[in-house]
Amino acid sequence: MIDRANPAASTPLIVCVGDLIDEIAVRLDAPWRRGSDAAAQITRRRGGSAANVAVAAVAAGGSARFIGAVGEDATAEALEAALLRAGVEPLLQRGGRSASIVVVVEPDGERTMLPDRAAALSLRDPGPAALAGGSWLHAPAYSLLGEPLGETTRRLFAHARDAGIPTSLDASSVGALSSWGPEESRRQFAELAPTLVFANEEECDYLDLIDRPLPGSILIAKHGAGIAEVRSASGEQIASLPAHPLPAGIDSTGAGDAFAGGLLVARARGKSWEDALAAGHDAAAGHLQRQAAQSEEREASGKRL
Repeated sequence: MIDRANPAASTPLIVCVGDLIDEIAVRLDAPWRRGSDAAAQITRRRGGSAANVAVAAVAAGGSARFIGAVGEDATAEALEAALLRAGVEPLLQRGGRSASIVVVVEPDGERTMLPDRAAALSLRDPGPAALAGGSWLHAPAYSLLGEPLGETTRRLFAHARDAGIPTSLDASSVGALSSWGPEESRRQFAELAPTLVFANEEECDYLDLIDRPLPGSILIAKHGAGIAEVRSASGEQIASLPAHPLPAGIDSTGAGDAFAGGLLVARARGKSWEDALAAGHDAAAGHLQRQAAQSEEREASGKRL
């Protein structure tokens, strides 16, 4: 747990549970035509919403532990090595085939994701010891979808409540939640009783989070490249802050996760909501800048071949 007497001097430990994925990003040079060829830039990287938040927490000056399941294959070794290079402590269960996802990024920046979660769904409860020293527990809603991962996530949230560790849940995507529908999704979220809920504009509308706040949960509402706001459990807006301007058509993959990682580290340090939103925006902008720089390096390397 963090030092409540001097939170700014501490290094909070953000624990994240969910998917660690081999991500294949396909950025289209022009709109594609079904059944035909489409020029694209293809890259491969470590992905997964929960893993992204853990990496962002470290980049924001905190520490992080990732809890998840991977395969018994070379992909798993590469994914674990990527977490270690980022400074994240991996707590991994192994078996089967590692998860992968294809992310198609269209010229305007719109993304379509095609996940094959494979071993990621097989995570079983590692017990309360997995949260030892934790300052915060975070999970995307993806971690509630599929078993035994879903039950494991619920148990970890219960362990966190018992230990007095605050928790957060990201609504993830309307596409993922559509298997439950909005009312069942709300019920599942409320049952988990997270301290914070992250949701973008579409997710807020789908779950009716503005007009019907989840009991006991603070809402972090993200309006894309616009304003992010904090709403109390009663629905009152208590803070808001605009995001940094972004270039048109930028690949925004992982920006929301980076925002969450930065905000959680700030809150775990006892920062105000305004400062936490600023930290979230800074983390998202930093992530996008690093991603753009890596893309430019790959393009330059390709031209030299």
